[in-house]
Amino acid sequence: MESLIDKQYTDTVSFKEDLQALVEHEMFPTIAHYLFPDTPLEELRQQLLATESLRQFQYTFMYRACQWVVKNSMTDFTYSGTEYLDGSPRLFISNHRDIVLDAMMLQYILVEQGLETTHVVIGANLFEIPAMSLLARLNKMYSIGRGGNQREYYRCLMTMSQHLRHWVTELGESAWIAQRNGRTKDGIDHTEASLLKMIASSGNSKDPIEALASMRITPVSVSYEWEPCAALKAREMCLSQQGSYTKAPGEDTQSVLSGIMDFKGHVHFSICPPLTLDELAATQGDYHAAAALVDRRIAEGYHLWQNNHIARQMLLGHHPDDTPEARAFMQYIDNACQQYPLGDPFRHRLLGIYAGATQ
Repeated sequence: MESLIDKQYTDTVSFKEDLQALVEHEMFPTIAHYLFPDTPLEELRQQLLATESLRQFQYTFMYRACQWVVKNSMTDFTYSGTEYLDGSPRLFISNHRDIVLDAMMLQYILVEQGLETTHVVIGANLFEIPAMSLLARLNKMYSIGRGGNQREYYRCLMTMSQHLRHWVTELGESAWIAQRNGRTKDGIDHTEASLLKMIASSGNSKDPIEALASMRITPVSVSYEWEPCAALKAREMCLSQQGSYTKAPGEDTQSVLSGIMDFKGHVHFSICPPLTLDELAATQGDYHAAAALVDRRIAEGYHLWQNNHIARQMLLGHHPDDTPEARAFMQYIDNACQQYPLGDPFRHRLLGIYAGATQ
């Protein structure tokens, strides 16, 4: 797959061409139905075609889409740590619980704060979803192909590292990337040391501490009361363990739509304190130690819900106290187990997704 980094907008014409292609795409009515259900289709087409810039697109249409997601799939959406958002460019590193919402809702927060949105690095597999390449460019989302061998994959990583550094240190624009390749499926948020090594690799200095510090790394901790696609994650893990899992056509599309539409309860985003030069110096250039520093920030910012504690009790074989919250959660587990009859391994995996955050 070719790099979408090379397709950033250089003029208004290409932006307008993508808008035109989006409203003419066969998937546009479906996209409009999910993200803009209160706007007649033809009216939405005309509004989009009248948009003059990527910034206007994000500040109006995508902001409205986020408002709809909050109103229709959450009981509450809160965030903290905006005091760390002083307008200076930075690299946000987030735990990864949902395919698109982790990055999408951060953009919503930035817009609410009157700040510029970020560039977003996403998985190459998402571009298999119809119209995703158009929506990606309209939301400053980029990916690179993984290449056919180890050398090509390494070259892809270097390209991404160079672009991340270019955005943050040269253009003065922030970027977002997940802490790991793929969503966590065990409820434990773990930053890959290789990610930080990749970020540092494009630094002008051979000193990894200086290379990381110059990116102003700011962890983000995302906490969902009801985990997006939790049952689908548990099913995938069970079937993978049995050696019988093959991703079906359209499965990524289903996960994206489920993440957007499914009930998530209270959702909280914590903008964590940026990593300081002194903290990075204390790691002595050890990428595993730097990753542990990011993990610590994310864990400290994570909001534990009753579901997390109830799942922990159940996983340990204890019966939770008889409360409305416990009854609702146990009914949710029972319903999921009926939908995916994979026995105790599935139930254990599903509980683990919620209980993992308590460790």
